[in-house]
Amino acid sequence: MSVRFILTARDIEERRGFSIDSPVWRLIDKILHLLWINILWLVCSIPIVTIGASTTAVYSVTLKMVRNQEGYITQSFRKAFKENFKQSTIIWLVMMILGIILGADFLLYIRSGATDLWHMILMVVFFGGVVVFLMIHNYVYAVLAKFDNSTWRTVLNAFIMSVRHLPSSVLMICIAFGILALGFMVFPPILFLGFGLIAYVNSCFFVKIFDRYVQ
Repeated sequence: MSVRFILTARDIEERRGFSIDSPVWRLIDKILHLLWINILWLVCSIPIVTIGASTTAVYSVTLKMVRNQEGYITQSFRKAFKENFKQSTIIWLVMMILGIILGADFLLYIRSGATDLWHMILMVVFFGGVVVFLMIHNYVYAVLAKFDNSTWRTVLNAFIMSVRHLPSSVLMICIAFGILALGFMVFPPILFLGFGLIAYVNSCFFVKIFDRYVQ
């Protein structure tokens, strides 16, 4: 007596590991989403002045992606871009000016070649400022995407959270630099995911951190 098995296309896909619900397809879907998010970020950041709004929009999407609630990527991105444009642009312009000042100070110190105690103290203060700058910059757009506050309160909350969750803050910065280093020196294709990947990794930390502040 022979037994005949009738397999549907879905059965075949599942046995091969290619079901739309399989880990393989979920990974491919996530990669494609991050690729598209990075493209949106790059295109919308071209005027430079809009980088803050683009970054906030990215975090608005990736924070939802971590929870599998992203919906339509382009629509969510566009909505967040418009809603947070004013605040994010103000924050970005201030952060950009501070970044330029910090960079100029560093170049002046290097060119001076000074090694006396006073200049060493100034260098320590400078690096402290750089650390604070990086920590705030790493948090502020995600905080803006998640919480509805005044511009000043958003920046202050970003600083407080970055200090309160210092191990996660340091780890996020290290991972971001690691992804960039990996892309430029070892595996260039990862740069196609670019900031989309960095924001998604950061969002994995942020969803847990932000949950502590949501009532």
